Amino acid sequence: MNALTRNPAARQRKSEDRTLRRPALSTRTAALLLAASALSFGVGLGAAGSALALSPSSARPVAAHPAGTLEQRHADAVQAFQAQRYSVAYGRFAALADEGHAPAALMALALVRYAPIFGAEWSATPAQIQDWSALALQDVRIAGARIARHDRGE
Repeated sequence: MNALTRNPAARQRKSEDRTLRRPALSTRTAALLLAASALSFGVGLGAAGSALALSPSSARPVAAHPAGTLEQRHADAVQAFQAQRYSVAYGRFAALADEGHAPAALMALALVRYAPIFGAEWSATPAQIQDWSALALQDVRIAGARIARHDRGE
């Protein structure tokens, strides 16, 4: 018999220690959870029959930029997120999403939805939510088709 099984107080302290030491989510895990929940947030708004109904055809094409500019700006937003500079990241993702960048739209939706987790109060207009949701939905459908082709060995 060890000390924990003989001593109920020690067992209680051990249990409390475990709850206090929950591992933090990695940035990648947080990003994946946010992205998945953002999509469900946007889709849920459309499915609820609100004025924010999704329409993939309403997604605007990505504006023309000099080569690499859009990709670099997205990389900067991702870097800010990874550095846990969430307000900076949200501002960058939102600006890109407003220009029609689908991956940024997905992250902007996630950050708006879960702003309290990051100690923030970001917001988006109903039109932004609608546009970003349509972009994110299109992007996920494309990615889903690629995954399905890969799974079939194509």
